[in-house]
Amino acid sequence: MDFSKLSNGAKMALIGGAILIINLFLPWYGTLGFNLNAFDAEFLAWGGSILAIAGAAILLLKAMGTKDVEAGQFKPEQLATILGAAGTVLIVLRWLTETDFVKYGLFVGVAASAVVTFGAFTSMKDAGLDLPGMGGN
Repeated sequence: MDFSKLSNGAKMALIGGAILIINLFLPWYGTLGFNLNAFDAEFLAWGGSILAIAGAAILLLKAMGTKDVEAGQFKPEQLATILGAAGTVLIVLRWLTETDFVKYGLFVGVAASAVVTFGAFTSMKDAGLDLPGMGGN
């Protein structure tokens, strides 16, 4: 695989995705030595992380030269942006619905999923694409 073919945005998204994989196992909630990771913090935590990781994975598959992952009218960069944004929204919803005993894993999850979204969005713009219905392709 040739990482030089990746745009800076795609590299950013891949780094965010890698951080999210690790972050699934870090403490998101806890007190007095008892911690919950993303899998224990219910669907909004692990589901949001998995969606954002999937967005980064789509860009990785494209860079590896495998067949482009497309869904209907969406190109890989567009799909990665949508998945990253959906993941970020779910993680933020997890934070808004449970604000007690928050630990650093939740904040890392919000930041890393936002990095995936921004990186995918930047990659999409570098490819000359817009989201359908938002003034373009």
